[in-house]
Formats: sequence, structure tokens, C-alpha cells
Amino acid sequence: MDVLLVDDDRNIRKLLAISLAELGCQVVVADGVAAGVKHLKVGTWDLVLTDMRLGEGSGLDLLRAAGEAKGQPLSVVMTAYASLDNAVEAVKLGAFDYLAKPFSNAQLEHLLAKVRTVLGLRQENQRLKAVGARPDYFAGMLSPAVQRLEDFVRKVSPTDETLLLVGESGTGKTELAKAIHARSARAAGPLVTVFCSTLAESVLESELFGHAKGAFTGADKDRPGKFETAEGGTLFLDEIGELSPSAQARLLRFLQDKVVERVGSNVAVPVDARIIAATNRNLGEDVAEGRFREDLYYRLNILECNLVALRHRLEDVPVLAARFLEEAARSRGKAKILQLSPAALAAFQTYTWPGNLRELRNVAERLVLLCDKDEAGLDDLPEALRAPVAAPKPRGPWASLEAVEREHIQNVLAQEPNQERAALILGITTVTLWRKRKQYGLP
Repeated sequence: MDVLLVDDDRNIRKLLAISLAELGCQVVVADGVAAGVKHLKVGTWDLVLTDMRLGEGSGLDLLRAAGEAKGQPLSVVMTAYASLDNAVEAVKLGAFDYLAKPFSNAQLEHLLAKVRTVLGLRQENQRLKAVGARPDYFAGMLSPAVQRLEDFVRKVSPTDETLLLVGESGTGKTELAKAIHARSARAAGPLVTVFCSTLAESVLESELFGHAKGAFTGADKDRPGKFETAEGGTLFLDEIGELSPSAQARLLRFLQDKVVERVGSNVAVPVDARIIAATNRNLGEDVAEGRFREDLYYRLNILECNLVALRHRLEDVPVLAARFLEEAARSRGKAKILQLSPAALAAFQTYTWPGNLRELRNVAERLVLLCDKDEAGLDDLPEALRAPVAAPKPRGPWASLEAVEREHIQNVLAQEPNQERAALILGITTVTLWRKRKQYGLP
């Protein structure tokens, strides 16, 4: 990293420059605001590390200048007069973090690790823009369920409220979290994803909340967790229902007080991060059966977003298939995008997609990899998609509107037992669905 170090104390400048160089940084020093601003105008910096009190000037003056500098360097303020007021004022002016003097080399190393993480995310964002960003999550999709979802996302994305995404596995909860983050005021900050179900309980808390030196065997230094890494951005917790009771308690503390405590430490670390949680489980049932904290559930469930399974919005399949085929071709360096024959497209639209978007994406990638033609036909599809669709049961030449409605509700409930999501698919309220079930004698 290229670091601009600004401090009016010659000895501190010298010691810090040595420490930063030992940690792999290229360092240029300045003794005050004027010299610092001059360097900001002529150079490009990854990090500006400045003292708060700089003789006739202030570190806050330098923060203002850094905010207008090319390359948008991250700024960190050092101060021997640590206070919440200083920190708040610094953050308002765009500071990434602040260090209270005196600080150790371990604290400096921890800070640089966070800075490198953010810089890495910036570079990845630039790389994705260079190769062509993915289309908007909702682009081209016209099903009523997705239209309602887009309206909901449009309203909640600009807020800092906690969100709970609920839907079957593979319905696109991770992609939706990315879309919400991209539409939020935190889009320039990191989006940190944690797949709770893939981490062993013994390491989950350390991964999420970090740990202090000596917290357990092998913890030879302080380590920040995913919460701290998500500072200024969004933390996406996938499969939130897999959290242990202890991790649930820590998460509740964060949602209430916006602080985290590292494993093995009782020091509360303030963190500014938005939480988006996701689950494919019925957390209400988990609460009733004692597997999930009720108070945490209601904290998460302020804004619940239900994602409808792909089998209930098959009209979106052509758009999604074209999108995934294009992405698969681009990722493999192919100039031509594979097309689907009318018969293949019809098979796509009649298949029930039990694996949802994940299965559709996998099929698209398989076709791009294996099909040598410009157009994929029915014979190129996996066997499951080529299987004939069962014809509906005959019910005579005529049927009453009531019979058709009863059959339709029964079919939806058979595939979607969750009452709220079933009501969303049917386009009615849960109260109306309850009344219809009672009317038709449905379970």
C-alpha cells in the first residue's frame, strides 16, 4: 500500500514510518496539513494516516482534502485525545477508522489488514465493471411475484434497516442481497458474506466476531471478525437459522447496541454495518420448538422478504436462461452466446426446477460447456428436462369457478406449505387464504 503519514512529531513520524515499512507499505511522510495537502494533490494514495492535532491545523482539515483527492484514499485519524466526539466527527468527514494513541504494532497491523480488505474489494468491483457488470437482478422479469419483490426492494434498499430474506434453497437470496447492497447508500462499502451452515460451531463465533490474543489455543494475536470487516457496508448472514445459541445472543447484542465483543474479550467494539439475514427454514417454527431465540427472531423479522420458488414464476425462465447462458459464455471466453431451440425453451418452461435458480444456472453452464452448436436442442438437455410433463387430470368438459379455484389453491399449497409465501404466489392476503382453506375444507 502507498501510505501518506502526517504527524507534527518528528520521532513519531520516524517510528511509524519504520513500522509501516516493515508491514509492507510504501511510506511518504509530512509534518503538517499544508505538506499533507500538497502530497495529496500530486500523488495517488491507498491510505492517509494522520494525527488529529497538527500544530496550527487539524487532522480533520486533512480528511476534507483526502475526500477530494484522486483515487479516494482511505483515511485513518490518530489521536492521543480519544473521544467519541472526535471519532464521530472524523467518520462524518469520511474517516475509515481511528487509532487512539498510544497504540501497539499489533493494533496497527490489524488496521492495515482491514484497509487491505477494503482495497481488495474495490479492485474486485473495478474488475467486474471492466468485464461487464451483471444485469440488474430484476431486469426483464415480469412475473407478479417478482414485480412485488422489486417494489419492496426499491423501498427498503436505501434504509439501514435489518432485512430477513426467506425462501427455498437456490431461490437467489445471495444475489438479492447483492442487489439490495448495490442500491443502498452503503454501495461503496464492503459486502461481506458469511455462510453460517458451512462453518463448524467451534469456529463460527470467532469467524463472525473475531477473537482476542490468547482466547484459545492457536490464537496468537488479535483478529477481527466479519462484523468488523463489514464496517461501513453490509454483512450478509446466509442460513441464519444455523447459528448456535451463543452466536444468536451475540448477534442480538449487535442489533441492539451496534457493538461486538471478540471471543475472549469483554471490550465492546462499535461497528457500523447493516445486517441482511437469509434462511430457507421456518424460523417461527424454530422459535416455537426452542431452536431459535424469540427476541432475535422479532429483531430480524421487522422487514421480511419472501422469495417465490421458480416453479411458481415460470414466465421468468426465458429471461433467466438467456442471462445465465450469456454469463457462462462470457466466463469461458466464448464470443457467441448459445441459443435455445423452441423445443428446448418449451422444456425449460414446463420443468418444475426443484433446485430453483441454482439448478437453472447449472444447466446453462453445462450446455455452454458441452454443446458445440449455436443452438441447443431438446437432445442436448439433461434427461430430467426432457421427461414428458404429466397431463392434468381430466375433470369433464366444464368445471365451476369454485372448483377451479379450490384445485389451484390446493396445488399451490402442495408445493408451497408456507402460508405467507403461498398467499404471495396466489396474490391474496394470508387472511383471505385462511378463509378460502376453511371454505374448501383444505388442510
